[in-house]
Amino acid sequence: MGASTPRHHLTSQPLPLITKRIFTYALYALLPLAVLHYLLFSPPPPGPPPLAASSSSSPPPHGEVRKAAPAPRCDYSEGEWVRSTAGPRYNGTSCGATIKEGQNCMAHGRPDTGYLYWRWQPRGRCALPPFAPGEFLELVRGRHVAFVGDSLARNQCESLVCLLTSEFPAELVRGGGGGDEERKFRRWVFPSHNATVSVFWSPFLVNGTEKSSAPGGLDYNRLYFDQPDERWAAELHGIDVVVLSVGHWFLHPAMYYERGEVIGCHHCPEPNRTETGFFGVFRLAVKNALREIVTRTARSPPPSPKLAVVTTFSPAHFEGEWDGRDACARSEPYAPGEKEVGYMDREMWRAEAEEVGEAAADARARGARVDVEALQVTAMASLRADAHPGPYMNAFPFAGGERARVPNDCVHWCLPGPIDTWNEILLQLVKRWRTAAVSFSSK
Repeated sequence: MGASTPRHHLTSQPLPLITKRIFTYALYALLPLAVLHYLLFSPPPPGPPPLAASSSSSPPPHGEVRKAAPAPRCDYSEGEWVRSTAGPRYNGTSCGATIKEGQNCMAHGRPDTGYLYWRWQPRGRCALPPFAPGEFLELVRGRHVAFVGDSLARNQCESLVCLLTSEFPAELVRGGGGGDEERKFRRWVFPSHNATVSVFWSPFLVNGTEKSSAPGGLDYNRLYFDQPDERWAAELHGIDVVVLSVGHWFLHPAMYYERGEVIGCHHCPEPNRTETGFFGVFRLAVKNALREIVTRTARSPPPSPKLAVVTTFSPAHFEGEWDGRDACARSEPYAPGEKEVGYMDREMWRAEAEEVGEAAADARARGARVDVEALQVTAMASLRADAHPGPYMNAFPFAGGERARVPNDCVHWCLPGPIDTWNEILLQLVKRWRTAAVSFSSK
């Protein structure tokens, strides 16, 4: 009887055991693959929430910032401009008293507004959040932010003030006159956060004598590389964030000096001099300015933490003659790959980025509590030939009819405009600096 047991009874007992073993081995084999797939292909986790603005919650004690996860170290230097439906935080009327007239394109009658509806999308997985006035002021509560440089530094400073005053009132406490000279040294205070924003005119960063159109004035610049420009350097002890921005003044004819000796010249205005160009002295000016910041910070007792930022060279976009009707008449940004950064612009950018790296290493070696960063705008700025004042540097230039010749500004930026993006990046740099400072002080 036992020998006649049906075949299915002979195989039905071991199958569940084999199946279990196969299933178990499969799980062990697939689990690492699943983890690897998750790490490689899953979307990044959401970034840290912004610090709460003081307008919606009680402020932290003076000198402190609410704890937040460190801002990611993103590369904002490369990317593309993408259309946006969100308009600017301010306009030519709401911030008209702050904006230099020649950059207030709205008030001067520029008819198109398409240049206002673009946002910078960095390459890769980083995002650039819109500017948050409350967050910026919370980060610099009780602190002083200073822009040092030429008219592009002033352009960026006025952009920041307009962004901040879109939510928080400011008091102009220095440079209230209407003339251009008064606008070269201005200071605003934001009482809500006891924060200060200043601009210092220093087109060479080092000491220099500027060319002048006045009768008997020099028709070239003189730069003294062994002498700091004390107009801003003397106030470093009271500055927490210093933003350096220069470049275009180095393109003019100039004589260069160090320790009383001529070390070079550009478009040499004196006879029997050998042309040296401006790339080397431009680099030297950035180097010396950053060294001055690091040295004076290291010497100050007790050492107070600072952030030094270099906004890299912002290209001009003249096409044809400067007074041609369409010197910079584009209505949209260049598309990715449509325009490469020019040789001169890239060399200026490279020099600044390299000097920032050298200064950061110097600060670490000397124990100076200075974070040194490059705000790399050269590539994104090179794509925005559509956002200069152009003929609207003067009010209503075509009110009397079409003109074949008209002065153009293809260097500075309309406010509001893409230079507001520079300050969106500045916010992220300040955020990372403050988070690192809080972590350092808590150790």
